[in-house]
Amino acid sequence: MEQDEFIVALRKYLKGEATVSEKKLIDEWYGAMKGNVAEHNVPPDEELEEYYRKAIEPHLKKSDGQNKGHQALRWYATGIAASILIAICIPFFFRNEAGRGQEVAKEIEMRATWNLITNSNRDEQLVTLPDSTKIILQPGSNLKYSSEFNKTKREVYLDGEGAFDVTHNASLPFLVYANEVTTKVLGTTFVVRALKYEQRITVVVRTGKVSVYTNASPKKASSPTTEIILTPNQQVVYDKNVHVISKMLVDKPRVIIPREEVRRMRFEEAPVTEIFKALEKAYGVDIDFDEALFSSCELTTVISDDDIYTRLDIICDALGTSYVRDHERIVISSSGCKAKFE
Repeated sequence: MEQDEFIVALRKYLKGEATVSEKKLIDEWYGAMKGNVAEHNVPPDEELEEYYRKAIEPHLKKSDGQNKGHQALRWYATGIAASILIAICIPFFFRNEAGRGQEVAKEIEMRATWNLITNSNRDEQLVTLPDSTKIILQPGSNLKYSSEFNKTKREVYLDGEGAFDVTHNASLPFLVYANEVTTKVLGTTFVVRALKYEQRITVVVRTGKVSVYTNASPKKASSPTTEIILTPNQQVVYDKNVHVISKMLVDKPRVIIPREEVRRMRFEEAPVTEIFKALEKAYGVDIDFDEALFSSCELTTVISDDDIYTRLDIICDALGTSYVRDHERIVISSSGCKAKFE
């Protein structure tokens, strides 16, 4: 019930014009209010008459006669009663409504049944959730989700390995609980590997963006409250033994732009700085290089859809330089191309 509708029902109740359902609502609401009036300094029932009398006494002196005064007292007291009840009790009504909402949510959760899917086959198993999210479950892996899934929240529990293609829903984030690691997304594709007998838990992002954090105890985890944001071709590795989570590039970064755009990336005696920037765009990877040092270097090459490391091997060999992987970025040696073209 909206607040305005509730006020109307309350006024009708005080005038004796309320319907049966409105009377029941106000009676229940007033009963809940009485348990909380002390904290708002509202007098108990036996003192209300005196409380009203003092409030309206000045108005009685203006009346022309005793009967008129009593009538004024009755109607003014009713008005004050309505004002006091509205001012004091409406917050309790809506607070109680919110509380009842939380209780209902808890009751729904308690009544919920759990769907357990176990891939006992030797091949991958495709699982489609009620929100159309698709999961490729690897052999020996288990997936559990509530019968209330996609109603108030989207949560799944994974034991094993699964590749997720999550349906976008900005109002209901998708949560994957995998032992000590939680992955939160709105809509993207990623892989979670959390096998009980393995020391490491990994989350690999293919498209979109996800946030990952640990569920370990603050006393055990190195940074338990830190949220790590992952973009395509990035991964986190969580070591269950030492409770340390690390962010890094995947072993084989994939092209994240359309294939047609990649095929158009052909360079004829082009500045190497442009080639490095093209690689960054194609794979969504940060490449750290000295622009001033490489500004005079030119190269003829193409950007294909093979993995970025193969392409970097070719480019760096032609330039006479090298590169290293540093967590979530690639660092090109600062030697430039002088050694190759002197």
